Amino acid sequence: MKIYEDLRSAQRRLDGLQNGLLVLVALLLLQFWLLQGVNSKRYRDLAENNRIRTLSIAAPRGTLTDRNGHILAENKPAFKIVVTMGPSGSIENISRALASLLKIDEGEIRQKLSKPRAPYQPVTIKPKATFEDVAAVEARHLEMPEVSVEVVPVRSYPQAQSASHVVGRVGEVTDRQLKQPAFADFEPGRVVGQSGLEALYNEDLTGTDGLRRVVVNSRGVEVALSEDQPARAGGAVELTLSAELQAAMEEAFKSRAGSAVALDPYTGEVLGLVSSPGFDPNSFSSGIERSLWESLTRDPETPLFNRAVQGQYAPGSLFKVVVAAAGLEEGLITPDTTVFCPGYASIYGHVFKCNRPAGHGVVSLGRALGESCNVFFYLLGARLEIQRLASYARKFGLGGVSGVDLPNEAPGLIPDPAWKERLFKAPWYPGETISVSIGQGQVLATPLQMARMMAVIANGGRLVQPHVVRLVAGKPVSYGQPRSLGFRPSTLAAIRNGLFMAVNSGGSAQRAHIADLVVAGKTGSAQVVSSSRLKKDIDTPLDDPRIA
Repeated sequence: MKIYEDLRSAQRRLDGLQNGLLVLVALLLLQFWLLQGVNSKRYRDLAENNRIRTLSIAAPRGTLTDRNGHILAENKPAFKIVVTMGPSGSIENISRALASLLKIDEGEIRQKLSKPRAPYQPVTIKPKATFEDVAAVEARHLEMPEVSVEVVPVRSYPQAQSASHVVGRVGEVTDRQLKQPAFADFEPGRVVGQSGLEALYNEDLTGTDGLRRVVVNSRGVEVALSEDQPARAGGAVELTLSAELQAAMEEAFKSRAGSAVALDPYTGEVLGLVSSPGFDPNSFSSGIERSLWESLTRDPETPLFNRAVQGQYAPGSLFKVVVAAAGLEEGLITPDTTVFCPGYASIYGHVFKCNRPAGHGVVSLGRALGESCNVFFYLLGARLEIQRLASYARKFGLGGVSGVDLPNEAPGLIPDPAWKERLFKAPWYPGETISVSIGQGQVLATPLQMARMMAVIANGGRLVQPHVVRLVAGKPVSYGQPRSLGFRPSTLAAIRNGLFMAVNSGGSAQRAHIADLVVAGKTGSAQVVSSSRLKKDIDTPLDDPRIA
């Protein structure tokens, strides 16, 4: 009986041992299934990455040149320090070592390395590395195999601030941009266009990155090259600008704030575009210092703001060109129509003063334009009324974007009764038309719109499509053809005669007179600037005009 009980006890122990072995085998089979089945790709990638390392080769951006081939934006080689961490790398150790080696804040390095990323994805630690930085890193390559030096193309702008608002600037792709479809294929740290043509033509300028696959040993040290695919540069972009004209325009401004636009009146090509003050896009190429960025954004002269296409200003007496065209086309005046100007006009029970307190006496259209007589245009504007004024202003391209190939163009404003009712829930008063007739009140326009308006007078009555790009990757860029506004030749001739008188017959724009060159133009004064800075000339040669 005792022997039988002993056998039963042994059998229970044997059964327990067998069951334990079965559980152990089941666990081993489960783990094998997880390794070889469920997680096979992950571990295969980890194993492969322990042996094969893929290094991205940044593609150079396409160049930007002026119409004569002068370089406005190119690429220069530079060094950057990157860290390629594996899943088991120590962020603390690397951050501490690099902070001492590169003289960078340890917390800043740790923050960059701690951001979510795929294993073995390179992280740029110092985008503008010096030769001393490179030597220090290379000398410690065996100690820190995760740290390496890359030679990358960095954007360079030989003309510095010249045409900075047209050319634009680059910078690392932002988190906000990475969420947009246009940047879906970009990785963090990639340099992209952030303003101007660099942003607008970013897809064309961005090349195709290359790659190098290298074999590394257990310490991450490169021992052989497995694959090499060279990078392909982005497409070149040729601008309509003339670097020579651009430099002359910028020299004229020196340190003063303002803007200027020069158009080919027949094609709409922008020959020069200045917004002063500008900025140096080289400061952004490898990451801008925080102190410099803050000084640019806080500068009251707003150097990052493109006044030529974003600034909306009262055009002042330049708007008299629109009023003259409307009066002539509607048959309310002829070139010989005269008005007596005593220095003021009494309209709708209000007295509106002329720009010359003593008055101009008897003036015709030519002299009214030449000497910028407000009284002539007060009276004409009252007869036209706001609806016709607004209609002709929009014919000239005012009150809406021109479609120029630059980002963030402002539309300006041409007020009318519907606009006022919609915005202020109030009726339009006839007295408001008087202010509009001399380009004040609520009228707003950009300098580009004013140049486009003057081009209509210069080219025989056609509205052109302003543009700053001629070729992309060697292919012409097509734009809308100039559109005839249907003005009678006599209308344009009468206005051009008045603009000629303004420059050449002692008129308001006589300072624009140039010996041996026939110039016509108009000055505009508005109440948004001080009296010492009221003159704003937009000129065009009278015969065969080449620049508006």
